Amino acid sequence: GQRALSSRASMLSSRAAAAPRAVSRLASRLAPAGRRFSTQVADEPAEGVRQHPAMASSLTAIGTRDIFDADHDMFRELARSFFENEVAPFHAEWEAAGEVPRELWTKAGELGLLSNMVPEEYGGLGLDCKYPAIMWEEQSYSGCTGPGFAMHSDIVAPYITNYGTEEQKSRILPKLVSGEWIRAPAVT
Repeated sequence: GQRALSSRASMLSSRAAAAPRAVSRLASRLAPAGRRFSTQVADEPAEGVRQHPAMASSLTAIGTRDIFDADHDMFRELARSFFENEVAPFHAEWEAAGEVPRELWTKAGELGLLSNMVPEEYGGLGLDCKYPAIMWEEQSYSGCTGPGFAMHSDIVAPYITNYGTEEQKSRILPKLVSGEWIRAPAVT
């Protein structure tokens, strides 16, 4: 028993010591593809260099994954702050009540957190699909399950955007983006 534990601990520490070398090899292979990683463990990576997730101080560190850029990072900071300050302190109360106040939806709409892939001509921001992914991640990191933003923003709004008539898009989408209307699908 004790020898096996000691052997396992030795193996884990040798793997941990090898991790920076492995990341460095990965970074050198990806460099020709235009990806830039730092292999230095730091709270703040150098300007323009995205720290590899394996080298980050936390898996939730902002600015570590190369699929995101600085604009995504700023949006992530906004979403994280929203969930930390506007949702988490009241989550237990809302869960007990069985509903989230409408004001939360309109606040999210004002900040551009709802239906942000909706084209600009219908009141949206016309952003890429990584922005909703950031919202999903940040909501999951917060541990707050009450707000159904994803259903509203990433299932209902795209249906209307892609399959609605011009009249429906003009009438419905701006209200979804602002949080004035809250929608869910009804499928039979």
